[in-house]
Amino acid sequence: MTVEAGPARLARARALLDVGRFEAARREVMALLAEESHNPEALCLLAHTYQAEDDFAAMRDAARRAVEADPEHQNGHVLLAFALVGLNDWAAARASALEGIRLQPEDWHGHSALATAELGLGHPRLALRTAAHAVGLAPQQPGPHFIRGLLYDAIEFKRKARKSYRQTLALDPQHIGALTRLGRLAVGGQRLSEAAGHLGAALSAAPTDDGARTQLDRLILFGLGGWAIMAVWTAGVLGLFTMFPWMWAAVLLLPVAWCVWAARTWRSLSPGLRAYARQMLRFDARARVRLAVLAVCALTAAGLAASGSAPGPDGDPPVWLLIPACAHLLSLLAAGVAILIVDHRVAGPQQVGPRDVGAASAPTDMLAEHRRAAPAGRLVLRTFRTGALLAFVPWLLSIDPPAAWPVRAPVALAALAALAGYGWWVRRRLLRRPGPLNPALGVLLLPMTLGLLAELLVLGAAAALPTAALPLPDAVVVPGFLAIAAGVVAWIGGLGYAAVAGAGRLLRHGRADATPAAQDP
Repeated sequence: MTVEAGPARLARARALLDVGRFEAARREVMALLAEESHNPEALCLLAHTYQAEDDFAAMRDAARRAVEADPEHQNGHVLLAFALVGLNDWAAARASALEGIRLQPEDWHGHSALATAELGLGHPRLALRTAAHAVGLAPQQPGPHFIRGLLYDAIEFKRKARKSYRQTLALDPQHIGALTRLGRLAVGGQRLSEAAGHLGAALSAAPTDDGARTQLDRLILFGLGGWAIMAVWTAGVLGLFTMFPWMWAAVLLLPVAWCVWAARTWRSLSPGLRAYARQMLRFDARARVRLAVLAVCALTAAGLAASGSAPGPDGDPPVWLLIPACAHLLSLLAAGVAILIVDHRVAGPQQVGPRDVGAASAPTDMLAEHRRAAPAGRLVLRTFRTGALLAFVPWLLSIDPPAAWPVRAPVALAALAALAGYGWWVRRRLLRRPGPLNPALGVLLLPMTLGLLAELLVLGAAAALPTAALPLPDAVVVPGFLAIAAGVVAWIGGLGYAAVAGAGRLLRHGRADATPAAQDP
């Protein structure tokens, strides 16, 4: 190979990498490395091809070879730091980033790698200061803005993360990572029309990008599908009161509002993304189970609304109204279980993508976002369960006939103080031992948060409203009762789960202890 052939082959590999042809770029680099096995530029480019596909183990090996070939090669140390970040080896990543900064203190890549490693080591303030320094070194480069957005996103500073992503797009309008992350934040905030625009732009620029495709699946399934189920189910709950003719407007309001919202989102999708959504509704098991759940919830909601509009002979709701009410409640519980099971078991998208979206190349993990929300869900679950016990006595003192305010107020204030102290203690404990990332906790985060707010509303109203002869209003008492009842059910379910899990651990330990004894002569 001539001297000129090496740089030419590297240039071709870089061009292929820039247009997303990672395998072709890798073949060019491997052909060069077959003749120059210690070429640090080629090894770094090889690491870049693995980085583009999130293959961090292979990226680490290539970057480590580059560092061994030339210990003074700054790019090799930085790539090794980012690879170790992807493998969650935070201390080693920090050491590699510091070495890269030592070699080139004015290069923003090393500081961004150091910021990411510091966040993984549990130093968010230092990480953000380091990321800000990286932005100051290269304010016209999209990379440091994007990495700072990732850091803000990781610590749940969503507004600042959105601002950093938009600054990235101002410098690079086709930055796939920023478009995908903005789409993800928009889906999480239920701004589905905005999410459709961002994800459409990302998939138009990179039709095979798995991250953008995953967020599009979340938009269709969790956004449109999830809110359709909740709108119909909540309308069924309101159907309990259709004995009052004016309540029919409230029953129909939520499904109609969802239809308007869904139509606006549908118009925001490009023709290719609409074809993708149609294919998903036809062939994807996750979409089919949501359609089945929607039909069941609509059926029980219609039965509950029809039953609620037929009062008994004395004008009160009939006793048999409990049957459709329980069926409607069970429909939601069964829906949650069915959706969790299917989302867990389906390996990836089942549909064939349209021309401007492309075929999926990797499984779509629909429970990834719920796993990320598991620590917050575990905190809210424990606080919600304890709040149900603490709120019971103030709630009981507030219903008809109510206790005097000088009696209620101290009890409610003591319960509030105990709940706040317990929440602080649980938060500190979960920071040390966060526990497994159970997606069910992420799914239940929103309803548990609403239940916790209802308990706080009961405690605050019982302490603040000095009603002497009148009980607290039904708008406070009824949600409080539902939250307390749900908290008790959560306690019973938690104790049952702990008993079953403990018995399983004992059985496994017993078998492990018996195995060596059986083999001992």
